[in-house]
Amino acid sequence: MGFSIVQRDTTKRSVFFIYLVIFSFLSVANTTENPLTAYDLKVEYLENPSAIDVEHPRFSWKVRGEGRNRVQSAYQIVVATTREKLAAGDWDVWDTGKAVTNQTNQIEYNGALLESKAEYHWKVRVWDEGDIRSEWSVPAKWSMGVLHFSDWEGLFIGLDVGQFEGNKYDSLYLPPARYLRKSFSVDKKVKRATAYTTALGVYEFRLNGAKVGDYYLLPGWTDYNKRVYYQSFDVTDMITTGENVVGAVVADGWYSGYIGYALLVRLDKVRGFYGENPSFMGQIVIEYEDGSEEVIASNKSWKASQGGIREADILMGETYDATQQNEGWDAPGFEDSLWMSPKVYTYPNGRLQAYPGELIEERERLTPLSVKEPKPGTYVFDLGKNIAGIAELKVRGQKGTKVKIKYGEILNSDGTVLTENLRMARATDTYILSGQGEELWQPKFTYHGFQYVQVTGYPGEPDADAITGIALSSIATDASTFKSSNGMNNQLYSNILTTQSANFFEVPTDCPQRDERLGWTGDAQTYCRSASYNADVSAFFTKFLVDLDDAQRWYGAYPNFAPFPYSRPDQYAPAWMDAGVIIPWNMYKVYGDTRIVERMYPGMKKFMDFQADASTDYLRPGGGNNWGDWLAVDEQTSHDFIGSSYYGYDAKLMAEMAEAIGENEDAVSYMNLFNNIKKAFAKKYILENGYTTEDTQTSYALALYFGLYPHDLAQKGADRLAEKVINNGNKFSTGFLGTKHVMLALAQYGYADLCFKLFQQTEYPSWGYSVVNGSTSIWERWNSYTKNPDENSSLNAAMNSFSHYAFGSVAEWMFIHGLGIDTNDEGFRNIIIKPAISKEMGSMVGSYESINGLIESGWEMKGNRLTLNVTVPANTRAEVYIPTSKIASIKEGKTKLNKHEGLKILEVIEDEAVVEIGSGKYSFSCTWKQ
Repeated sequence: MGFSIVQRDTTKRSVFFIYLVIFSFLSVANTTENPLTAYDLKVEYLENPSAIDVEHPRFSWKVRGEGRNRVQSAYQIVVATTREKLAAGDWDVWDTGKAVTNQTNQIEYNGALLESKAEYHWKVRVWDEGDIRSEWSVPAKWSMGVLHFSDWEGLFIGLDVGQFEGNKYDSLYLPPARYLRKSFSVDKKVKRATAYTTALGVYEFRLNGAKVGDYYLLPGWTDYNKRVYYQSFDVTDMITTGENVVGAVVADGWYSGYIGYALLVRLDKVRGFYGENPSFMGQIVIEYEDGSEEVIASNKSWKASQGGIREADILMGETYDATQQNEGWDAPGFEDSLWMSPKVYTYPNGRLQAYPGELIEERERLTPLSVKEPKPGTYVFDLGKNIAGIAELKVRGQKGTKVKIKYGEILNSDGTVLTENLRMARATDTYILSGQGEELWQPKFTYHGFQYVQVTGYPGEPDADAITGIALSSIATDASTFKSSNGMNNQLYSNILTTQSANFFEVPTDCPQRDERLGWTGDAQTYCRSASYNADVSAFFTKFLVDLDDAQRWYGAYPNFAPFPYSRPDQYAPAWMDAGVIIPWNMYKVYGDTRIVERMYPGMKKFMDFQADASTDYLRPGGGNNWGDWLAVDEQTSHDFIGSSYYGYDAKLMAEMAEAIGENEDAVSYMNLFNNIKKAFAKKYILENGYTTEDTQTSYALALYFGLYPHDLAQKGADRLAEKVINNGNKFSTGFLGTKHVMLALAQYGYADLCFKLFQQTEYPSWGYSVVNGSTSIWERWNSYTKNPDENSSLNAAMNSFSHYAFGSVAEWMFIHGLGIDTNDEGFRNIIIKPAISKEMGSMVGSYESINGLIESGWEMKGNRLTLNVTVPANTRAEVYIPTSKIASIKEGKTKLNKHEGLKILEVIEDEAVVEIGSGKYSFSCTWKQ
């Protein structure tokens, strides 16, 4: 088949059989020697999850295969109660048979009723475009959680250690952790043993002297009055014949400790927002080979005491006294006669549910780059980058020696760590030595944001390995790669990843260091699409949206942060509360997830009703806290403008989501609402010459990106935005809300070169300003710090975080426009490769691991010759935009496009050719249009 230009079909190509016919026709020959392979099997976005309490869990996988234009034409999923049955073909739970579809994710289980606490094994095989069947995938599994309350035998137990008394503002109350243990005997052969554990507070679960699992700060943070999450662990291999000991350590955590800025602003309540005393609940279900079952549950028969952890608080830090540790307390043979009976607490109001997201884990270990002694006996370790986590201490010394560890993001002029920007967060850990040889310690129930670790009281002069930085996070930032010809931009990308990892910590926090660490919704909504490129955030945001839904105010507004343990008089703000619509829409776009839309839909409708009630003639006032374009420089956009623009954007997204879940009448209604808002918005805020009445960078960016400009004036608005940026020295005047939208709007309206100038700018205010001033993370403020004391710096102890991801939202532009990787539908099945190539940048290359597989895009210019390399995953297609009108100059590999088999041009638009390709690797080259 030769070269041809075909008329482009602008409708969605969602009909599978048309899709399959096209790619079977265009496909290079694939033989039985090259079948597809299914891999990366997941259930509810998780790999081999240990507890799922979803009635119809969803399956997903990816496919790969050699050659081009590879397509899955059908699949077969089989599920069995044991791995042996799965291997033997005894699929006693579910067999889909051959399902003729290219779908590989969001596939709902529809087999036999799933049983509480049962384990299931599954695998999948697929057929390709030639109806050649693959081998079975590597087996995967999942376990159901505790589906019925009657299955719970455990009680919430703990130990009263005193009550919060005294001056609540001037002194801290930091009670010791509670230690709980139970000895039990096993004299039969164990077939399977599963632990189900949770706490009101934070806990560590232990069995026979070892920690169970590799997670931190379990069970996670929720509105405990609405739901309490539990974990499940397979402990079969940890159970021994004879005496066994199960133990737990529990501390205050988010449940009863200090949270956020409550102490700073002197709220009536400063801690214990959900309860005063933490408690643990759990049970081990032991299934024996003889068919019998035994449950070891938390109850009055357990023993309780205190131990080495004398203080433990997420914000304030942890103190461990090794002279008071109960050696061997969680192992057989320990004498616990002096321990007390635990106190039994009432069950919480919140529903017990399996944790749906990604738990906090160790993601990286950092060895200090240097150790310095700025003052006698004060040692400062530089870890090289600004992380969230803890420090592990290695030390030898005399019994009772007290080593104090402080944390900071930058240094004072004298070389000590700066702690003023931590505000009321003490952020200090203390270790008191036992004196028994080399001691290795890390805190269990706190975390900090830091690059520098300051140690005092250390016996002798420490080596570099006396401190190890342990970076903790709920996510792995491994979904993308990025590299450009500009080294500053490469460091910026690294800083974005570091900051996202540090703040995607149970919830998307604003910062990990000071007395805040709250799930601020404005930061989350503006960054959520960037987040999805850098990490698989499907499970993380699934969990956070539950928090957000739980936190919705009774009158319809979503709050400023979630979970929402306390508030000040204004509980919501425009562009913050809109996270309740924007994040679900992004989940739908990125992962094709309609279930999360359905779950959030009642709340989203209530939110839209709240906005309608507050609006006049389709325009809504700013309302709430009126944060505005937070930390904008020089220009301020009115709160009413921001409120009305987001209201319009919400209506637009609601129309799309309503259609996606079959709410067709609502879809029409919301689109009508959007059109009415657009008319009213244009009448009030947009002048006949295309200027906005605000005439700020943010006002143009929001109105353009949200689609609120009249069609005939949009380009004039974009021209004015570009003019304002240029007149400002190719720099921003925007804050959290406007910045990313400036880049997206300029890119949309033909200002690629200007975007690259902004991207590479190093003068204040710019991303590069922080990089040239030594940043390893994204700052809260454009000028949080400067190496030159004569330059403007807003170093402000009250509000200055050096790990704040909001300005990192440029990652959205980097991938959608810089690399040109986007989706033309929902879930990256139909991909767009449209890099905004510019003479301002020599090359750019990167990748994104989508829900359908790896997408790669890289371009380089040499003289007037452009090379564009593309990788498209199997079972997808892509439209590649090649920026040239000289069709004859386009080659793929060494073959001219007009002689190329298997490729077609959809259309030529001005100086751009659009080529449709199937899966595989491609290398296009052409004479560049400029």
